[in-house]
This record gives sequence, C-alpha cells and structure tokens, in this order.
Amino acid sequence: MNSTSTGAALEVRDLTMTYGEDVGAVQALADVDLSFARGTFTAVMGPSGSGKSTFLNCVAGLDRPTAGRVAIDGHDVTDLDEDDRTRLRRDRIGFVFQGFHLLPYLTAEQNVGLPLRLAGRRQDRDRIRSLLSRVGLGERAGHLPGALSGGQQQRVAIARALVTQPAVVLADEPTGALDSATAHDVLTLIRDSVDTLGQTVVMVTHDPVAASYADAVVFLVDGRVAGRMERPTADAVAGQMAHLDELVGAAS
Repeated sequence: MNSTSTGAALEVRDLTMTYGEDVGAVQALADVDLSFARGTFTAVMGPSGSGKSTFLNCVAGLDRPTAGRVAIDGHDVTDLDEDDRTRLRRDRIGFVFQGFHLLPYLTAEQNVGLPLRLAGRRQDRDRIRSLLSRVGLGERAGHLPGALSGGQQQRVAIARALVTQPAVVLADEPTGALDSATAHDVLTLIRDSVDTLGQTVVMVTHDPVAASYADAVVFLVDGRVAGRMERPTADAVAGQMAHLDELVGAAS
C-alpha cells in the first residue's frame, strides 16, 4: 500500500463508478471527493439509486472503481490485488450490517473474536470481554445468536467491528431491522465508540433520526456529493431530504 500525505482515516478523490458500456452505461458515482477525519461519525444519505451502496462497496474494496482513488489510514488502497483487498477488509475495516451477519453456531464471544482468528492474531480474551461489557453483553458472552434479541445481536456485531481496532467502521443501515427504542441504544453505542474510543464511523442510512447521532451528514444525489450538513438534527435532515430536488439542482 502506498502512503499518502492525508491524515484522514478515509479519503476518496474523484471516485467514479460506471456499470455497463456505451449507451447502456450507468454512472453510479461521479467524481466524488470526500474526507473523513479520524474520530468522527458521518452519515451518508440520499434517495434510492443515489450511489450510497456503491460508495460503501468501493471504499470496502468489494468493487474496484472505474476511476479515482481510495485511501484508508493514509494508504492508497485503490490498486490492491484481491488478496490484499481481503486483508484490508479483515484488518483495517470494521463492518456493521442491517442483517447482523453473525455465525449462528458461534457464541457471542466467539463471533466477536472471529476477525482476530481469521487474521491469525492472538485471541485477546480481555479485549473481547471488555468490548462485550461495553455493549452491555458481558453476561451473555456464552450465548449463541439464536438466544439473543435482534438488538443484542447488533450489539455483538458492533463489538466484532471494533475488535481489530480498525481505521474505519462502515455501517450499512445498522438500525434498519430494529424498533426505535433498540435503534436508540445501538446508535448510542456507535456514538460512544467515536467519543470514547476515537473510532471513525461512516454510516449509510435513510433515517433522519439515525443521522442525527452523527457529527455530519453527506448527501448523495445521482452519484454526486450534493450537500453536507454539520451538527445535524432529525428535523433538519428530514427537511433537507424532503427537498432533494434542490440538491439535484445543486449537483447538476
């Protein structure tokens, strides 16, 4: 991985992703420039088809962009081969998904420790237990996912995302399958990982309430950055989302 001069946890420059060719080509991302400072929480929002999922896939190394650069923790990772991209996802990126993605035959403790095991690293049981305690599941470490509620499973997933001390955590609709009270608890945990652990979080969401937990919201429209809101409130985000036509105009 080549070093870059940036001090950001995550940075993309001129990020472009085009699917298909000629008249059938669809541009999912177009010249996206974004920088995410260490220890910050950013929500990414936009209408369906705005490029949110494509952005996450390119940042995570799941898709190779058509053009542009991706740097994680000061290293340009755009041109990594498949093996190195796999190691990048394992070691430097944490993931929190809407569907939890826990292995049903592993206990909560074993699920949290899985990224360390896959990386061939020592199973730091103290760190694993500490993270489970931080997410309120210290006494549930030996339970299988099937014995946990949806909110508890998402807490395990958050602990798993943090166990390798990644450069950035990518959260894809992490509260989409949860009721509002449980979603509040999960978002509070994500917020706490930023405030007390210095974690960097980038979260895709459609929910203005979820976005209000972030430090800033980036709006994508038609694959382009169309706006940014600092210190978002749920009402302010909802108001902006209700006037996406204005953002479309700004992006064109």
